[in-house]
Amino acid sequence: MKFLQTDLKKVKKYEKILRTSKSSETLHQMRISLRRMRCVLFIFKSLIPKKITKKFYANLSMFASHFDKARDIDVYIETYLHKEKLTSSELLLYEIVTNDRIKEYKRIKKILASKKFRKFRKKFQQWVKKKKWRKKLHKKELLFVKKNIIPFAKNFLNTYQNEIIAHASDLEYPLADKEAHTLRIKLKNLRYATDLFSPYFGNKLHNLRKVLKKLQDILGELHDIYVTKELHKIFLHTNKNKKLFAVIQKIELENTSQKEKLQEAFYKQWKLFIKSARAID
Repeated sequence: MKFLQTDLKKVKKYEKILRTSKSSETLHQMRISLRRMRCVLFIFKSLIPKKITKKFYANLSMFASHFDKARDIDVYIETYLHKEKLTSSELLLYEIVTNDRIKEYKRIKKILASKKFRKFRKKFQQWVKKKKWRKKLHKKELLFVKKNIIPFAKNFLNTYQNEIIAHASDLEYPLADKEAHTLRIKLKNLRYATDLFSPYFGNKLHNLRKVLKKLQDILGELHDIYVTKELHKIFLHTNKNKKLFAVIQKIELENTSQKEKLQEAFYKQWKLFIKSARAID
């Protein structure tokens, strides 16, 4: 569980930074570390009983979700308002967005300073450091992990790849927003798993990892477009200004066109994934 120890150290470092600043990159990395630790628990769920990891998994999911809106706003600013010169309408939008950003980062500071978060991090850290999870494993399972992790890794990667392909085969093209997001999460878990196990396979996972990154980027952009639409509802609810409506409408029209291109790009990349996701031996 060295992977968990590494990310726990990162979370502690990011926590200190976010308590005193509104660093978008730090927040981004904090969310990645929380999700990656959650994914490690998911990957090894067949070895570590769910009753042991259930609370840790739930807390990792919960705390990561608390940072979602702040991250969405950061991406929104970077995508649509990161310009040398803004129009008067864009300045109005920028003011609304930055006010929401300030509120979200204040909320994040409260969460990080809360007893609940500190208690969770301390308890999880002890569980990982003292290797308490090993005590609950059967001798056969423990020996299996210690001796050779490669058969376990092969089995997980092959099984999960097939599960994702089967899931996607029931979906209709073009993908609906929620379907695309669900598939994105599954592919993200698979990508984390390939990152985790790649040292044991040399270059065998190189092509798969490359395709997964491209798929994740495409689905990430599609998700950002969906989130943008949801954020616009919030912005317009608090401000009925006609200029604001016009600039938002312009963004959404451009996104509609971009969404079609991304759907086409996804379909092409998905075919490459099917080819790359052959059995790992």
